[in-house]
Amino acid sequence: SQDRMSSFIYRSNTKRQPFFIVAAIITVAVCMVQHKVFAASKWFSAYEVVARGTYSADLDSDHLGFLYSTGLDARKVFSGKRRNVATANVQLDIWCTDNQTTRAPIFEHDRDCEGLARNLSLNFHVTGDGKFNFLVGHTELPFGLEVPVTTSKSLRTLLTPRDLALKVDWGFGVNGTFSGLSYAAVLSRGSGLEYRHKNDPWAFSGRIGTYTNRQRLLPDPGFGLSLFRGDVLLGNGTISQRERIALDGSAYRGKFGFLGQLSYGDTDDRDTWNGLMELNFANSDESRIGYIQIKGFNEKFPDAWRRDIKLTGGFRQGFTEGFTWGIEYSRRFRSFTSNDDQNFIEFQLKYRWE
Repeated sequence: SQDRMSSFIYRSNTKRQPFFIVAAIITVAVCMVQHKVFAASKWFSAYEVVARGTYSADLDSDHLGFLYSTGLDARKVFSGKRRNVATANVQLDIWCTDNQTTRAPIFEHDRDCEGLARNLSLNFHVTGDGKFNFLVGHTELPFGLEVPVTTSKSLRTLLTPRDLALKVDWGFGVNGTFSGLSYAAVLSRGSGLEYRHKNDPWAFSGRIGTYTNRQRLLPDPGFGLSLFRGDVLLGNGTISQRERIALDGSAYRGKFGFLGQLSYGDTDDRDTWNGLMELNFANSDESRIGYIQIKGFNEKFPDAWRRDIKLTGGFRQGFTEGFTWGIEYSRRFRSFTSNDDQNFIEFQLKYRWE
């Protein structure tokens, strides 16, 4: 309705002024770089439409909710006379939630739509040989298995959300590759999708590990060591103090692969152990991928250790014309707040125009 659209525009204009300011600064910078170096390369862009449903069943009730998203994914390398100068990464989306059991904190209502920037960054190639780059903008944080292969907008995720409580953030950092190793470090706002300043959040994240091809859906064989420290702003407006050190690795035998990640640290002065293990199998072009995961989260509360254990199995099928579908079943055996088992079935349809 017109009133709903007016409300959406009003919220976007009032709550996201920093987003538009940063976006304008990056846009101007891109134009200046392009003008100075007379870049001849073109923008490589794609457009995505995604529909995702989640059906949850527990002892009390059944629940079905949906998340819809559509957006632009664009990338450009700006080149000078002798070498590449910078790479721009732009991913702008509109997300809509409909009756989800657990919705992202950017949503204010059970049925709501929000515009956001998943990625909006410039990576300046300082040395020109890939060994040292300087990045500024909104970017994915370098921590764990989500660095060698991103699972953005897919059912399958390699995140352990109780580690950082963040996936993307506003900030700046350095990155590069040398002698078969890649490194990245980012000092960021600590507020996630939105640039919020309440209670002065901040975060530092960094990872060094084996160089891998990020264009693949499965990471190359290798390992990584990650660090994190921050005062993270949660969706409810409170600050969570977190420290982590994590080790991740991947290995393959034929069509089967094994991924693992283990982290240790503290959450608000509580000792914390978190882990992820995945067994997957795929065909040669990764158009079909099946996987079984187990995720465990452990925190030492004043009364006792509490655990959250989740077992997941899923399958993804991709087609050359850009259509992808996936389905996933998860069973949560216990959580920090309940000992009752919970079951979830998720499904997703995605179409990407390139």
